[in-house]
Amino acid sequence: MKKERLTFACWHCQREYTLLRATDGAAQWFVQCPYCEKEAVVDLAPYRKPGTDIFKSVDAPPAQPGDTLTLPAVIPTSAPKVEE
Repeated sequence: MKKERLTFACWHCQREYTLLRATDGAAQWFVQCPYCEKEAVVDLAPYRKPGTDIFKSVDAPPAQPGDTLTLPAVIPTSAPKVEE
């Protein structure tokens, strides 16, 4: 599991902060701003791009298409939806 230090923009206080996150196949991330301590949601759907592995060999394993994340330098967050 690959981890990266990513920069987020808080939806509440508009400050930027960094967190170490695993870039796995999750659809959403739940993060908390260290400044205002508000929880936030990061929707990864706009940054997910389909991809395939290309092998330069006759004996290549079968292609397994997967998604890649192309994240911006500062990832925007949004307020979590209140469940009624």
